[in-house]
This record gives sequence, C-alpha cells and structure tokens, in this order.
Amino acid sequence: MDNQDFRLLNDLIANDSVMIDELAANEHVSKRTLLKYIQNLNDDLDHVAIVQQKQQRLFLQVNDYQKLAKLQTGQLKRELDFNDPDKRQSFIIMQLLQADDFVTLDDLAEQLLISKPTLTRDMTSLRHKLLPYHAEIVSMTNNGIRLVTAVDYDVPIMIENFVYAYYPVQTLPIKGRMTELTNSCQELHLSSHLIAQIERKVISLYLALAAGYHIQQSIPHFYPLWEPSEAVRELTETIEFVLDTAVTPAEETYLLSPLTFQMNDLLSTDCIDARVKANQPLFAQVAKSATLNVQFDFDHFYQQIKTHLLFLINRAIFHVSSTALLPENVAEQYPVANDLAVLTVKTLEHALATTISDIEVSYLTIYFETELEEKQSHETNTVAVAMVGAIGENVTRFIERRLKEIFNGSITMTSFKDVSALKAQSQHFLLIFTNGPINYDDGVSSIVRISTVFRESELQSKLQVSLVEDAIKKQQCHFTYQALDSQAGYLKATQQMIEQKIAVGELNQAFLHDWQLREQKSSCVFEGGVAIPHVIDHSDHKRILISVGVFDHEIKYQDRKVRLVFLVGIPATVDNQLSRVLSEVYDFIFSVAKNQGIYSNLLNFDPQRSLIQITEGI
Repeated sequence: MDNQDFRLLNDLIANDSVMIDELAANEHVSKRTLLKYIQNLNDDLDHVAIVQQKQQRLFLQVNDYQKLAKLQTGQLKRELDFNDPDKRQSFIIMQLLQADDFVTLDDLAEQLLISKPTLTRDMTSLRHKLLPYHAEIVSMTNNGIRLVTAVDYDVPIMIENFVYAYYPVQTLPIKGRMTELTNSCQELHLSSHLIAQIERKVISLYLALAAGYHIQQSIPHFYPLWEPSEAVRELTETIEFVLDTAVTPAEETYLLSPLTFQMNDLLSTDCIDARVKANQPLFAQVAKSATLNVQFDFDHFYQQIKTHLLFLINRAIFHVSSTALLPENVAEQYPVANDLAVLTVKTLEHALATTISDIEVSYLTIYFETELEEKQSHETNTVAVAMVGAIGENVTRFIERRLKEIFNGSITMTSFKDVSALKAQSQHFLLIFTNGPINYDDGVSSIVRISTVFRESELQSKLQVSLVEDAIKKQQCHFTYQALDSQAGYLKATQQMIEQKIAVGELNQAFLHDWQLREQKSSCVFEGGVAIPHVIDHSDHKRILISVGVFDHEIKYQDRKVRLVFLVGIPATVDNQLSRVLSEVYDFIFSVAKNQGIYSNLLNFDPQRSLIQITEGI
C-alpha cells in the first residue's frame, strides 16, 4: 500500500460516500484511472474492507474494523519500499540528522536505489516541507548537503511528522520499556489518542537524542497547562526510565505537550483560565482586522470557542492538527464564515510565527457559521404565502406546518376562493399554493401545486428560488445572466465576467485581484458542473451580486466539469438582513446543482423574464 492508497482510503473513511467524478478531480486523474486505483486499493486491503460502487458513488464496506484501524493509523507505512517518495524523504532526513558532516547526493541516490533526477525532485519537495520547521538543507559544491536547524525543539517535531511513520520503531532498544509508559498513562485515565501522541513524542525525542540533538531552549508562546502534581512527576519519571536518561525542562515540556491539545484530568483549571484570558486580546485583533463588517459579537463568540482556540494554538506550536473528519471543501461552502476563519488563522500565524493546517480552518469555519446562523435564527423573518381555490382547513394547516419545518421563520397564510380574488388585491406572496393551474403572473410569486408539499426536495427548491427572487425585487440582490465562451475556459471566462462588472461600476479592481488569489489557493469548482467564484466586494454596494454565466457545453477545469458559473460578490458590510440573503443565495446555488430540472431550466434562461421561470415543470 502506497501513499496514494492511503489518501484514497482516508477519503473513503471520512465520508459515507464520494462521487466518482469528484474523487477523480481531487486526484487529478481520469475516471478510468481512478477506478484502476480503486481496484489496486481493494487488492491491497485484502478483504479487510472493500470499496463498493453504486450509482456513480464510492463507499467503503468494512469487514474487519480492528485491521482497518491498524491501516488507518499508518502502521503499515513501515512496510513500504523506496518507491514511495515520502518514505524516501523520511530516510533522507534521518541520514542528514545522523551525519556528522556533509552527505553526498551520489551516496543518497545509491542507498535509495533511485536516479539523480528523482533525488533532485525529492530534495526540492523536502526543502519546501521543512520551511515551517526553521530548518534548511544547504548545499556546498564538491561536499554535498547538510541539514541546518535554527530551533532545537523542532528537530523531534520533524522526526514525528516526517520519519516516525516509516521508522522501524520495533527495533529500538527502548521498545521493551514502552509498556511501562502505556501502563502509567492508562492509570492516569488518559485517552488512547493522547497516549499514542505521548508515545510518539518519546520515540521521536529518543531518535533526536541519539542523533545528538537536545532541547535546551524554551518553546516560544507555549505555556504548560498541567498541574505540577505527583501524577505528572511520576509520568515524567516513567518517561525518563523509558529513555534511560534525565530530560531537560524544555524536553519535559515537549514530551508532555499532548496534554494541552485536548481536555484531560491532568490539566489545571487555573492555568486554563489564565491562558484563556491572555489569549482574548489576540483574538480581539481578528475583530479589528476584519475587512468584512458583519454584525457579529466577537466577544460572545470568543467565549464559545475559547477552549478550542487554546488547544488549537498549542497544536499549531507543535505542528499538530485536528483529525480530518470534515470534507476538504467544507470551508468553501460558507464564504463569510470561511473568511472569518482564515482571518483568525492568519492572525494566529503572525502572532505565533508558525503555520496552521487547513483542517483547523475548516473547524473554525463551522464554529463561525454556527454562530452566524444562530444569530439569524433570532431574527424574525415573516413569509407571506397564499392559498387559492377550494382548499380545506386541515390541508391548509398541514401545509403551514410543513413550511415552518422547512423555512426558519414565521408564516402568514392568506386564503382566496379563486384567482379573481387574488388579483383584486395588491399584496405579493412568496409562494401561492393552488389545486390546479391558474392564470396569474406577478413576476414575483411562485405558483405551486399542493401535491408539491409531499415532495420535500422540490418544495425546498421552489422556496429557495422564490427567496432569491424576492431579494432581487427588494434590490438586496443584483442578478444578471450571460452566455460564456467555452473556448476561453473557466479562468479567462470568469475574469471576463468580472471585468464586465468592473466596467459598469458593479465591482472594482480589488475584486479581480482577490478572486485570482482565491483561485490560486483553492478551486471554486464544485460538484454538478457548478463553479462559485466568490470574494468580498469592496465597491460599497449594499447588495449581494450574483451573476450567472453559462457555457454552451461542459468544459473542464482542474479535472472538474463546469457548465454554470455563479459569480458572487459579498458586500464588505453585511447586516443581518443581507447575511440572511447571502445564505439564501448559497442555498439556491447548491439547490441548482442538485436539482436536474432547475439546472436544465437555468441553462435555457430567458433574461427578459423573472428568475421564477426556472421552477417551471419541476
């Protein structure tokens, strides 16, 4: 099993099922090649689990959970050969750490049984990976290469993250004494995950010490949170027994640092409270730096995430990230929350002089989105609905209940005996339920058959389209539609859309620059042939911009299909009302991607008519 197999396996473990096309796009291969990879993975799994295919989706059927857990922890990485680039880079790091002088590239290539060009590619990749660890591989003509480290505590961290998974730890002299450490941790009621992290640090420090690296420097920005108790002292003594040497105070801090990555019984409440208080001014910088001005109570939010943030900071200092339980693209689905999460991470990275993983950004995005949605839920949003025709009282009450379940707000329902009575008044309704076709078109209301109430996905789709149409009529949303040149491709066509909006004053030049930076970081193309390029709009317009571009046939960008482009501009200042509209816009876009009827209708959109037309026939 190689790293590609591990990556595919982890994707399938983290998700109930994955679209074949989406996974192929993530791997940047064709569908046929991906299915070959899946076949190889099934061969390597050897009935421990099997990847099944159903309706263009892949899912993992587990037969032996214990063996799968062993695979998931990466224990079998040690059985890989040097065809795996990560294992080669692991070997290179240890060779450089253990060397007293320069190491020649010829010697490394010979030991790894690889060509010089392959080794050169490995060195380029490794140099980039080592940047966050204050380490550099330097070269000297006629001498070779050597590893130069600026910070001693990063040496065992490098071993943890690059070497440990591939090193034959079973052969180490201390392996027989590790049972004592496991027993000691279990007596302290530490979780198995926490025990594994401590054991990993003990072995990594042992390898660092064996290579001549000691930790003497204190670790910047890190503060122990554990009680200076008898239990902690005994744990340190057990570790020293396993290592067969005394440890420095800085080494003890490194070894016990996993205690500060999650809640456990050895932590001091007073220490936690002190650090939470000390971190608050740091988080306050996020509110001051936010270019997106949302009505958001940062002080209240900090109280909700203060402990999570404390543990996140400690994990970042030691280059540890949370377990990847969320899909990779989860952050992009909540643009406002994601912008706040990215701003938080950048603030922390600058203050701590370290890097923070994208996994942490995803978790922070979910926290921010939860807070934003909870604030919206407190805002009253009344929806006007009409009933036209001879519709019984019980059916009316049933429809009202169904709408309240689907729509987070209050419902006002007005009944009319026929369409003439409806036309005789001037009120507009979001939805008009009828028991048959009616001749009524006010350009705003969506006409819905009562039978749709029993088809929730269709009713949800019609409601989402109606909400966006309502926002357009109220000028809270600026909507346009245009054809795109398939020959131009996704990036150029999207740039042309933005430039057209800049020319008419709907966007400014900063929007184009920010969008280009976002595309460099991560793709804005999602499932279902839909792309959602979106960034903050600093043009001072108090509305959500949504411009739909349509290619005349599907094109490909980064191995993903694209037919519809939803260009979204988010105002720099978003009040509660616009925040709700923004959520409705994104619900609408994802509804288009999921509902083939609405998707097809949007491809054949008539710009002279209202948006409601895309709900016809669904």
